[in-house]
Amino acid sequence: MGIELTRQQQAVVDNRGGDLLVSAAAGSGKTRVLVERLMQRIQQGEDVDRFLVITFTNAAAAELRDRIAAAIHARLAQQPNNRHLRRNATLVYQAQICTIDAFCLDFLRQWGHLAGLDPDFRLCDQGTGEELRSEALETVLEGRYANISNDPGFQALADSMAGDRDDQTLESVILDIHAKVQSQASPLDWLMARKADFNLTGETAPEDTPWGKLLLSDAREVAQYWADTLQGVLSELEDDLVLWNNYGGTLGTTIGGLERVAGAQSWDGMAQMLDGVAFERPKAKRGDCDEALKERAKGVREACKKQMEKLKQRFQVAAAEAMEDLRAIAPAITALLDVVAEFDRAFVALKGRHRLIDFADGEHLTAALLTDGEGNPSQLALEWRKRYVEIMVDEYQDTNGVQNAIFDALSQGDNLFLVGDVKQSIYRFRLADPTIFLDKYRRFAPWETAEQGQGRTIPLSHNFRSRPEVLDATNFVFRNVMTQSVGELDYDENQALRHGRQDLQPDGQYATELCCVDLSQLEDQEDKGNKDLIQARMVAKRMKELLASGLPIGDRPLRPDDMVILLRSPGSTLRWYAAALDEAGIPWSAEGGREFFGTTEIAVAISLLQVVDNPRQDVPLLAVLRSPVFAFTPDRLAQLRTGCSGCVYQAVEAGAERGEEDCVSFLTLLGELRALAAEESSHKLLWYIYQRTDLPAIFAAMPQGGARRANLMALYEEARRFESGGHKGLMAFLLHLTRMADNGLPIPVEGESVGGVRILSIHRSKGLEFPVVFLCGLEHQFNTEDTRSTILFHPDLGLGPKRVDRERMLRYSTIARDGVALRLRQQLIAEEMRLLYVAMTRAEHKLVMFASVNGKNLKLDKLAAQAQCPPPPRQVAGASCMAEWVLTPALCREDSQPLWDELGLQRPCSAPQQGYRWEVKLLTPTQADAGRVSPDLGQEAEGGVELPKGWQDTLTWTYPHGVSAQMPSKLTATQLKGRDKDNEAAQDGVEYAPAKPTVTLRRPVFQGQKPLTPAQKGTALHMVMQYLNFERTNTLEEIQEEIARLVAMQFITPQQGEAVEPQRILDFFHSPLGQRLVSASQMEREFKFSMLVPASDYYPNAEAGEEVLLQGVVDCWFVEEDGTVTVLDFKTDRVTHNTVEAHAREYRPQLEAYSRALSQALELPVGRCTLWFFALGQGMGWEIK
Repeated sequence: MGIELTRQQQAVVDNRGGDLLVSAAAGSGKTRVLVERLMQRIQQGEDVDRFLVITFTNAAAAELRDRIAAAIHARLAQQPNNRHLRRNATLVYQAQICTIDAFCLDFLRQWGHLAGLDPDFRLCDQGTGEELRSEALETVLEGRYANISNDPGFQALADSMAGDRDDQTLESVILDIHAKVQSQASPLDWLMARKADFNLTGETAPEDTPWGKLLLSDAREVAQYWADTLQGVLSELEDDLVLWNNYGGTLGTTIGGLERVAGAQSWDGMAQMLDGVAFERPKAKRGDCDEALKERAKGVREACKKQMEKLKQRFQVAAAEAMEDLRAIAPAITALLDVVAEFDRAFVALKGRHRLIDFADGEHLTAALLTDGEGNPSQLALEWRKRYVEIMVDEYQDTNGVQNAIFDALSQGDNLFLVGDVKQSIYRFRLADPTIFLDKYRRFAPWETAEQGQGRTIPLSHNFRSRPEVLDATNFVFRNVMTQSVGELDYDENQALRHGRQDLQPDGQYATELCCVDLSQLEDQEDKGNKDLIQARMVAKRMKELLASGLPIGDRPLRPDDMVILLRSPGSTLRWYAAALDEAGIPWSAEGGREFFGTTEIAVAISLLQVVDNPRQDVPLLAVLRSPVFAFTPDRLAQLRTGCSGCVYQAVEAGAERGEEDCVSFLTLLGELRALAAEESSHKLLWYIYQRTDLPAIFAAMPQGGARRANLMALYEEARRFESGGHKGLMAFLLHLTRMADNGLPIPVEGESVGGVRILSIHRSKGLEFPVVFLCGLEHQFNTEDTRSTILFHPDLGLGPKRVDRERMLRYSTIARDGVALRLRQQLIAEEMRLLYVAMTRAEHKLVMFASVNGKNLKLDKLAAQAQCPPPPRQVAGASCMAEWVLTPALCREDSQPLWDELGLQRPCSAPQQGYRWEVKLLTPTQADAGRVSPDLGQEAEGGVELPKGWQDTLTWTYPHGVSAQMPSKLTATQLKGRDKDNEAAQDGVEYAPAKPTVTLRRPVFQGQKPLTPAQKGTALHMVMQYLNFERTNTLEEIQEEIARLVAMQFITPQQGEAVEPQRILDFFHSPLGQRLVSASQMEREFKFSMLVPASDYYPNAEAGEEVLLQGVVDCWFVEEDGTVTVLDFKTDRVTHNTVEAHAREYRPQLEAYSRALSQALELPVGRCTLWFFALGQGMGWEIK
C-alpha cells in the first residue's frame, strides 16, 4: 500500500468475529478500506467470487470492480507466479459486485419459478409500468364502484376523497400509499397491521393511541423547554433592577403555568393546563437598563407565547370528540387500505400476464423466497448462505426494510460487513430508512470491547479530502445542532471530522466565509426572485474576487471550473444564478438544471414528431416553422395566412401550390418523414430527422450548445429504450412522452460539460468533491409538502387522514393526522440537517456560505435574541431553514462582531471551541451590482487562433457613442441613495440599475390585516411628518391628536396611525433642530424638483456636453436666521450608535443633490444638510461650502 492506514482503517481491514458496521465519515476512505479488507481475504486464500458486494448505483459498482481488479493486478505484478492471484484476476469479472436490484434479478433468473415467475420475464420500463398501473387501478375502482351499494366503507371513502368531477384525488392517494409501502419487507402485512390501528374498541382516550401518546409527549417537552428557557432569562434579569421589576413577575407567572403543562398526563388535562398559561403585560417603569437583555427577554417571551398558541390549537378538540373523529373515519381508512391491497394484487397479476417485473417486485420476490412467513431464513436462504464468505454492503445508510431483510437472510450471523455514514443519508424521499443503520449503530458494541459473535462498530473519522478550515467549520456547526433528539444522532467525538491530510495545513486565505445579505431595505418588496438575484450577484462578485486573487489550488491558481454553487432546490433559483454569472462574465454549467421538456430544442423536436404524426395541429406546426430549422419569420407566416381560412397546414399547402420554394421544401421533407414513420420505429425516425435537418448541430451552435445537444441525444435514447420491447410506433411514443411530462418523470441526460462554475443541487453533489464550494440560499424555507398531503403516511405510525363532514362541507384534522405530521416534521428536520452536512463536506479547500437576512423569512435581530452555543435542541428543531442552524451558533463566535455592530448590541455569549477564524460579512444590496461586466468581444479566442486580416477590427467594432446610448436620460436621487418619494417625481424615469425588478401585485386583504413591515411603518411616519401641523407639536397629547386628525381626514389609515410612535416625533421637535424648524420664517415640505445637470457629475465615463434630468423630492427645507437654507431629510432606518455615521455617509450624495437643486431653484445659498434618524432621536449634518 502506498499510504499507511490509520489505526481505525487498519482495524476495519483486520477485524473478524462478528457483523461489522463501519461508520465512515465524509472523505474517510471507506472504499479504500473495503478494497483492502477484500484483498486481505483474497491473500489469505479466499476467492473474490465468494463475496457478495452490494453498492447502490451501477456506476459505483463498475468503479468498485475496477478498483478491486487494479488491486489484484498490482499485487500480481509483485508476485507474478502467484497462481491464486492469477485465478482471482479472472474471477473478479464474474464476482457479484453489483446493485441490490441486479442481485435480485440474477437470483430470480435461477429461482423465480418457485414464486410462480415466468422464466422468460423482462424488466418493466417506466412508461410501460405507468400504463399497467393506470389499467390496474381503473379495473379495481370500476369493480368497487359496481358494488358500492354493498360496501359502506368504500362509499365513505369515495365521499370523503373523490372530487366533484372525477376520482383523481382518490387515485393519487392509492398510488402514493402503494409506492411508499414498497419499502416494507411485506407490504400486504403492513397494510393489514394499519387496519388494526383504527380498530379502537379498547381505546377510550387519545392518550391510549400511538398518535395521542406522541402529541402529549411532545407538548410536555415543549412546555418544559420554554419553562427552562424563561427561567434562564429570569436569572439573567436579577442583575438589572429595572428589568427585574418590569419582567420578573410576569415571567414567574408564565413559568409556573408551563411547569403545570409539563406535568399534564391526559388529553383534556393538557388542554386545561394550556389555558392556564398566562402572559401578563410587563410593567413599564422607566430607567436605564441593559437594552440587549431587554430585547432578549421580549423576544424569548414572544416566541414562547406563539408556541403556546400553537399547542392550544392542537388540543382545542376535547378527548371524546377526538376519539369520535377517529371512529368516524375508520370505515373509510379501512376501505382505503383494502383497496390499496387489492390494487397491489391486480398490478402484480397484470405485470405477470405481460411477463414483466419491476425493481420493487424483484426485491419482494427475492425476500419472499429467502424468508418464511415469520421472517426467518428459508431453506433456500440457508443453502445460499454457504456461497458467501462475507456480504459487503456499501452506502448501508440508504437501505430500506426489504433490502435489509435480504441481507439478514443471506448472512450467517457474523459475516455482514456494512459501510455507510448515516449523516449522509439524504434519500428518505426514495424510501431509504436511516433508522436501520442507527439501530445497529446503537446496538453494536465498540470494536475494542466486542466479544466473539457480537456485532461491533468502527468509526472512521479522519477526513483525507478537505483542508482543516472546512472540517473545523463543519464540526463547529454540527457539534452545536446535531443531537439524537433532533438529528437522530449525537455528533460526538466519534462523528466529528479529523484532519487526515498532512499536506494541507491551516492558511488564512482558505478561511470559511459566512456572507449575510441584508434585505432590510427591500422589506416591502414581495418579488422573491429579485432577492435571489441580489444574492446571486454577490456570489458572482465574490467569485470574481477569488479568481483575481489567484487563490492557490494545489500548484496552480483557482479556475472557474474549481468552483460549484450548491442549492437546496435549483429549479426555482437557477435562472438568477445563471444570469448573475453571465453578467459577471463567468462561464457556468448546470446539470439537469432546466426542465427537460421545457427546453427549446426538445420542444422543437417533439413538435416536429407531432407534425409528422398529424400535420393539422396548428400549435406544433407553428413551433416547427418558426424554429431555427425552417426559419419562417412572423411576417412570412402572416403572409401565408392571408386569404386562407383553413388551418396553418392548409396555408402552407396553398403556398406550395403557388410554387413558393420554402413551402415546397417543407412539405417535401414532411412527406418523406410521414412515409418513414409508417414503417420505422420511433427511434429510427428520430435519428433520421436529426440527420436530415441537422437539428443537433443547429442547437449545438447556440449558447449552452453542449447541453442542448445532450438533451437531443437523451430524447433519442428514450425513444430507443421505448422501442426495445418491440415496435410500438410514433403515436405510442408521443403518448409516452406526454405521460412522462405530465407526471414529472425524468429523462436521464448524459451531461456534456461546458466548463466553468457548476450549479448543482445538494442531492446531486453527494459523492462529489470540489475545491471551492459556494453553499447558497441557506435562508430558503424547508419544503413541508409531505405534511400537507391529502392523507399523510409514516412507516411506523401509519396513515394520517382528515375527517370530512359532507353535510357542512368541512375538512378538519384528526389526532392521527397531527401525530403523523409531527413525526414527519421531526424526520424532515433530521434529513435537512444531513443535507447541510453533505453540502459543507463537499468542499476541499474553501467553503463560502450565503444567506439573506432581514427579509420575510429570516430576521437577524430575532436570531440574535436566541443566540446560544449550543442552542437547546428544541430551538434547533424549530428552525425553518438551514441558515438558522449556521447563524445561531455563529453569532456566538468572535468573528460575528460585524453582525452585532449592525444590531447595535453586545455579543451576549462566547462559543467554546471556535477553532479557525471565519470571515463573517454583512453585505448590502448596493454591492450586488459591483463586478457586472459586458462581454468583451475583442477577447482573444482560446488557443490563440489568428483571424484573417481585417476581421479583428470588424468583429470588435463598437458604436462610438455606446456609453451615451446606455446612459439613462433621467436620474432620481433615490439611485444615489434614497427612497420611494423620489420615484414619484421621476414618474417614467429610467432606473439606474440595469436589472429592474418585476412588479408584483399584492392580494387585497379583505379580512383582518397583516402587520406593517418596517418599511411600511417608515412610510407612515413620513406621511405624518408631511401633513402634521407643526404648531401643535409641543406635547405628546398634541401630537397624538394630530395623528388622530390625519386618520380621520384619511391622510393615513388607522393601521398606519397606530404604527407611528408619537414619542419619536416629540423628541424631534424638542431638539434644537426641531425648534429651528418650527421658528423658521420660510419652510416647505415635499418639495419636488427636476433639473438638467451635466451627466459627467454622476457618470464618470459620460461624454462632454451630455446632460441628464435629475429628479427628486426633498422631505423638508427651511431658511435659517442667517438667510441660508437647511436641507432636512427624515430617516426611519434601523440604525445604531455604531452604524449611524456609515448610514449618513451613504445618504450624503442624495442630500447634496437636494442641496444643488434647492440653491438653483430658490436662488438662496444652502448652508447645511441634515439627516434626522428617528430610531436614535439624533441628527447628523454637515456644512455646504
